[in-house]
Amino acid sequence: MPIRPARPEDAALLPAIERSAGALFRGVAGLEWIADDDAMSDAAHQRLIAQGTSWVAHTDAGQLCGFLAAEAFGDDLHVWELAVDAGHQRKGVGRQLMRAALQHALRAGMHAVTLTTFRDVAWNEAWYARLGFQPDPALPGSRLHAVLQAEARHGLPAQRRVAMRLPVGRGA
Repeated sequence: MPIRPARPEDAALLPAIERSAGALFRGVAGLEWIADDDAMSDAAHQRLIAQGTSWVAHTDAGQLCGFLAAEAFGDDLHVWELAVDAGHQRKGVGRQLMRAALQHALRAGMHAVTLTTFRDVAWNEAWYARLGFQPDPALPGSRLHAVLQAEARHGLPAQRRVAMRLPVGRGA
């Protein structure tokens, strides 16, 4: 699937992709509610698109089928959301989107790409580990600790979450 930087007009289409991807959570005990949770807002997508830290995957016909939305924090690029439409999963789309983010971080001279994810969901921690991400201690006072705390306030079970980091560029 071709990958390109997201454009402002893409933002309105991305929540449907996120909801389609989130439907997988209907089969995960204790996390079924995520399938019906709110998607990232249009305003948040627009902000990240304007920063140049959002990418989309599209079919040859131009239909969007996945996205990665990230944000720069100093020397780190933090992935807020990686979502692939259910009909296009398991075809390498997520890997291609992550490659675009990693290349951006490398070109920008960043130290690492970070994210938070579920420890015990097959397409989460284990998938990112296969890409080279390692668990981050997310020590109190760190940015990743604050992200995990905010997720817990939103209702995500803290004991099932993990922060991960992949060094790139100067931080590798």
